[in-house]
Amino acid sequence: MRVAVGTDIVDIERIRGFFARWGQKFIERVLTIREYEYCRSKANFLQSVAGRIATKEAVYKALYQHGVSGISWKDVEVLEGQSRAPVATISPKASQQLPNADISISISHTEKQAIAIAYIEKRD
Repeated sequence: MRVAVGTDIVDIERIRGFFARWGQKFIERVLTIREYEYCRSKANFLQSVAGRIATKEAVYKALYQHGVSGISWKDVEVLEGQSRAPVATISPKASQQLPNADISISISHTEKQAIAIAYIEKRD
C-alpha cells in the first residue's frame, strides 16, 4: 500500500475576481455540470466553488505523488456523497494511471478562504 497527501488553500476573493472577469466561462472551465449544480444550490455560491477548486488542487497534488499526470480540472469531480460528506472521484483517464486507489477528502472554509486535504491510498 502506498499513500499520498495533498493540500490546498484558496482565497475566495481571488475566485470572486476570476468570476467577475470571466463569468460563466471560468465556471465551465473548472467545474463539471454536476459540481456547478451543487454549488448553485448553496447560499454562498463562490465559497462552494472555492472549496471545489481547493479540493481539486489537493487531489492533483496527491495524484502527482503517485505518478499521475496530464489531467485537467474536470478529471476530478467533487460532489456530496450519500452521507452528505464530500466525495472526490477521478475520471477514467486518471484512474487508468492509478487503478485500485481510494481517495479521501476534507473541505472547510471561512468567509475569506477555502482549504482542502486529499489522501490517496493505492492498494497493491
